[in-house]
Amino acid sequence: MKKIFNKIQYWVILGGSFLPLGFAMSAPSGDPIETKVTLKNPIKAKSFEELVEAILEIVVTIGTPIAILAIIYCGFLFVSAQGKPEKLKDARTALIWTIVGVAVLLGARLLATVISGTIKNLGTGV
Repeated sequence: MKKIFNKIQYWVILGGSFLPLGFAMSAPSGDPIETKVTLKNPIKAKSFEELVEAILEIVVTIGTPIAILAIIYCGFLFVSAQGKPEKLKDARTALIWTIVGVAVLLGARLLATVISGTIKNLGTGV
């Protein structure tokens, strides 16, 4: 009985996930023959450079609060260690890797900016 319920549940979830597509693809009431589906570009990037900048902007925007929360968590680990060497070592390791992650996060943005500027300068003949 449980297997049958699981299969029914699976098909209901699978069918429900495609339901919005059916509404999006349905024809307008006036003309059922011609249906245009237009996709809008949410990033509005016209070049690869703009696309990379937009993606990095999103990653930095999402990653910064996560990095702050990770640093706060590392502080909590230090406080909860209560002087125990093993827990202090774990807290120190977590803090080091958090700082490495923040450096990679911010370094990626800096590196993309430098590469973008270099490519622009090469294109202008400077």
